[in-house]
Amino acid sequence: MRPPRLHRSAWSALALASLVSLAACERRAAPPGGGAADTGLQAPGAAPAASTAVSTAPAAPVAVEYLEEVTGGADRGEALPLVVAIHGLGDRPESFAGLLSGADFKARLIVPRGLTPYHDGYSWFALQQALGSDDVGQGILRAAGALAAALERLAAERPTRGKAVVTGFSQGGALSFALALHHPRVVGAAFPVGGWVPPAVLPGAGAVDPATPALVALHGEADRRVPIGPTRDAIATLSRLGVKASLEAYPDVGHTVSAEMRRDLVRLIRGAIGEMR
Repeated sequence: MRPPRLHRSAWSALALASLVSLAACERRAAPPGGGAADTGLQAPGAAPAASTAVSTAPAAPVAVEYLEEVTGGADRGEALPLVVAIHGLGDRPESFAGLLSGADFKARLIVPRGLTPYHDGYSWFALQQALGSDDVGQGILRAAGALAAALERLAAERPTRGKAVVTGFSQGGALSFALALHHPRVVGAAFPVGGWVPPAVLPGAGAVDPATPALVALHGEADRRVPIGPTRDAIATLSRLGVKASLEAYPDVGHTVSAEMRRDLVRLIRGAIGEMR
């Protein structure tokens, strides 16, 4: 089977916002055992590879490239759960796809690419302000809105079973939180890794959508770039608001995806897929 290709999809523009300053890229989150990906670009309307398909969405201000492949030996023509993996700052789909490409569950894996070049990778938004600032929160909400619209289109274009299962690392983790809390029409479960929830992203009292999906956050206790404390507080707040939210903490793990975290993530996704009708 040919490796997955990058596809160009005319998604809605993501507004850029500021985040905390970091001197270096976030650590890449593809653990050993991940599959390799073709770095070639696929233009709209071109013939898809054997395990891929090409988006033909209408033109929009910003084009987003993404990797698409099927996992678990599935046929891309069958109705499959949509699993979305969102990379962090400085990463790229070609490496982040390795996080799940070898998974044993049957799903359609979508790995979108950040919109702005950042060193040898990409970023979803700039990192210049404190993680909990209002600017950061508003930027995350705008980005999540654009991703939600894209996922809605993808679910309509592909044979899809159930709502999307979303995960992501760091910036991708923050977007996973926001997608679950503000776009439950397209998200059925969310598993942020090393992410955070600015106050602007937290729903207010009485504002929680009853359809908000279950949310399990995975976070290293030794993470210094995105400390676990505020994430733990956010999970507690969400639980008080009635969201089914929990936190899995990993001692001595920093800002990365450890082998144990990956095993738990695959287990969580497999469980969410198993509950789909």
